[in-house]
Amino acid sequence: MTITKTTIYQSVTACSTDDDCSLNGICSRRTRTCICDPGWKSDDCGKLDLLPATRWTGYNYTNATSPDHYSTRGGNSSWGGQIIQDRHDKKLFHLIISQLSRGCGLAGWRPFSTVIRAESRNGPAGPYTYAQELFGTFHHNPTTIWSPADQKYLIYFIGRDMETPDTCRSIKMPNNVSVSSSSDLKTWDPQRLLLVNATNPTPWPLWTSENPTSELILGVEDNRIYSANKWFGPYKHIKSQTWNTSDYSDHWSEDPFLWRDKRGNWHILVHWMIDIAERNQKFPRVGGHLFARELTGNWTFKLQEVYNTTVEFTDGRSIDYYRRERPKLFFSDDGNMTPLYLVNGVQEFNSSGSYTLIQPIGYGARVYERSLGF
Repeated sequence: MTITKTTIYQSVTACSTDDDCSLNGICSRRTRTCICDPGWKSDDCGKLDLLPATRWTGYNYTNATSPDHYSTRGGNSSWGGQIIQDRHDKKLFHLIISQLSRGCGLAGWRPFSTVIRAESRNGPAGPYTYAQELFGTFHHNPTTIWSPADQKYLIYFIGRDMETPDTCRSIKMPNNVSVSSSSDLKTWDPQRLLLVNATNPTPWPLWTSENPTSELILGVEDNRIYSANKWFGPYKHIKSQTWNTSDYSDHWSEDPFLWRDKRGNWHILVHWMIDIAERNQKFPRVGGHLFARELTGNWTFKLQEVYNTTVEFTDGRSIDYYRRERPKLFFSDDGNMTPLYLVNGVQEFNSSGSYTLIQPIGYGARVYERSLGF
């Protein structure tokens, strides 16, 4: 399945290099305009080409009240996850996701967060149904990848095994990054501690068919970057950003999602917290994008939104969310690294519950679904 449709945007300021196109497209030498890769749009190819979402797709159990796992207080909250296509059944999709146990909402994410696996036979957008708990309390913010060099899945997350209190409340503790491996997404080996006092891991394998290496890259909070020769480490710090990443700065962000594109450029999608910095509110400008030609080179963080907290739906209505965080992308499988779906944890205004929203991206999402018979 190859996605070839591109979009040409007339730049307000003419581009000179592909950097002016956010490395999400190429700068035409003839017209000095950006030709955006599928999935991206705007004058500088700096925005995701989001399509309307379908209601109750993703993973949304905020209205569930089963006494074993849920509560009428706020239903069953989840907070973002990763779409994975089954390696043996192309019409089966998994979602590795953070789910908050005992009906506790985001205020009690630490220590009530667990990591679960959900399944969809309705396509990548879902809806997904609960399949199994992978890691109990406390484990949070999983990012799952397939490692071609090791022929296994790797899941990176924060947390450790611990008992939860009797009531929903937050407990302060240091965040440490760990990893576990699996051959089938269902049975996982004991976790291994990788980094102390780090959070929100985002791994990417360097393996290619031309260079079948086992080396991995690992990004964490504040967009720091580490590397390791093997998935289990040790991990060496190779890059810190030059700008101020502290609280309430222009570059304040969290929840990084790292990937390498078809040209070898590097990107990070983040929850950009500029509205908290400027107005002490969590909306509407929440998606940020960083890019670089080299991991240890100069990274650009354009201080502009990649997406916001307003989501259009296929029924013609929209929701302005109070929170939209934890971005992760699902890409095409044709080698072009076309973003097809955006996954976020979302929370509506005046609601204690949260859920996981999946929104299709551009022409490629529809092509991909049709190729699978959906």
